[in-house]
Amino acid sequence: MHDFLRTNLNLRATTLEPIDLSIRQFLALFEHRLTWIYLGFVLVILLVSDPSHLFASVPLGLYAIAWVAAFILYICVHAAIMLGLAALRYLSGRTEPAIYWPVVSLLAFAPTLVAMETSLSWAAGDALRPLLLKRIWYVAVTVIMFETIFTRFVLPRVAPSATTTDRAAAPAPAPQNAASAEPGFAEPAPDSEDRKIHIGSQPISLGEVSVIEAREHHVHVRMHHGTLSQRARLSDIVAQTRDEDGIQPHRSWWVPRHSVRELGRDAGKPVLRLTDESVIPVARGRLETVRHWIATHVL
Repeated sequence: MHDFLRTNLNLRATTLEPIDLSIRQFLALFEHRLTWIYLGFVLVILLVSDPSHLFASVPLGLYAIAWVAAFILYICVHAAIMLGLAALRYLSGRTEPAIYWPVVSLLAFAPTLVAMETSLSWAAGDALRPLLLKRIWYVAVTVIMFETIFTRFVLPRVAPSATTTDRAAAPAPAPQNAASAEPGFAEPAPDSEDRKIHIGSQPISLGEVSVIEAREHHVHVRMHHGTLSQRARLSDIVAQTRDEDGIQPHRSWWVPRHSVRELGRDAGKPVLRLTDESVIPVARGRLETVRHWIATHVL
């Protein structure tokens, strides 16, 4: 069950930007206060603006009940579709192809509209049926617009809380020894402690490296007990490593496995979060490679 909850949904936002979200993280969005504040504002705006043009055709009480019920039903159907998508990903073992979030929204909108139309037609007469069908595309575009605002401005703020849920459920790390107990540094992986890589003319234990950054003709190496700057090429350093040793998420960065905490987002852009709480950029062209590497060597 825990592995299923870690399944990456591999979604794309309305603007085609990748959304890094597991099913656990998606469900955790509804535990965040900001999510419900935003949904509350959306519901109020929908009630006041009346994109369905129902207000003049039904009693006020029925109008309010219909919108609240449709809103709740839409959220439940949307979540059910996400769970179904995660189940397919999990059973097939594949995270491809990417799914366009508005497609999920439209799939959730269709049964919600049918249920709302049927209920209102039963309560207020069949005269409402052509009115709802006439406004279907306008209401659908309105829904997608609000979800675009959510994925662009709200999701980047609430997603970190969702990833905390994943970390809380993960097994606790082994205690560090006194020599490596400095805050922010993970214990070096046992298979990396004794291996050496040459940075310029300097041999460095791979287990001591926290992150390497290329700066023009030099590399800047952050280590557990200090930093090192050498004239060298990052490509020559990466060539000395194995796939399981670490990942190059960006042309200017290389990160060892023991420094990687998770893949996340910062201001809407993909980043790697490290064990010392710092973040480094992930090139969009390498995002899928990084995601697969984390699933293989970190999770």
